[in-house]
Amino acid sequence: MNTTNDSAAAVSQSLTDLFNKVEAEFPPRFREHGWYLTVLASFVGTGQQQLAGRLHQHLISQPQYETSEARQALVRRMREALVKCIIINGIPVVIEAITSISDVERDEDWDYSCSRADWNVGPESSERAAKVLKVLYKSEEGGHVKNLQSHLDIPWISVNVSYGLFLSNHRILNMQETELVVLPAIMTQNLRGPTYWYLRACLRVGIEPDEVEAIHQAIEAVAEYGGSTLDVQRVKDVDDA
Repeated sequence: MNTTNDSAAAVSQSLTDLFNKVEAEFPPRFREHGWYLTVLASFVGTGQQQLAGRLHQHLISQPQYETSEARQALVRRMREALVKCIIINGIPVVIEAITSISDVERDEDWDYSCSRADWNVGPESSERAAKVLKVLYKSEEGGHVKNLQSHLDIPWISVNVSYGLFLSNHRILNMQETELVVLPAIMTQNLRGPTYWYLRACLRVGIEPDEVEAIHQAIEAVAEYGGSTLDVQRVKDVDDA
């Protein structure tokens, strides 16, 4: 009996079961192109980033990704989710995640585009960030700025870098899809305050409460797969959306 192969097969089936469960229970209007974004960000946030390649393999086995063009479009979306995770979870885990995808990509699917090649800090990026923060926090600077007046580097980075470079860039993932990434990237760290802010942000960008709860349950399923337990608020606790 080959226990190594049996173990690998068991892991493969358990992952497939996880992917199928999350996809089936994800909010219908985000199901086709959104469920894997939440799984990917949850993998990064729970230290399971090396499973990103397994997620990619699962996805490209499906009929809608039969062509190289479709697989390139998919990887651009996965890569953009990981780019957004950089500012929340850090570059080392994201490098491990994207490397695990790169390791299983076909040569003809490699995409050499760079979504931020033309980016710079300036009025345009600051204005874009302010618009997004106005929706998420009802403030152009974010809800935490009033507490950080003696530590101005932090809000400056939050507005001009976190949002100006990473989170307000909606070229590939729109505002709602961005929240499908940001919420799990934060929630999986068991950050209660920031989790509350982004449960609320989901509501403010037009995701319905029952949809937010379903996304929360998907994040919990991925966390549980990795042996983590989440202790954060739920959408029902949000009273100021």
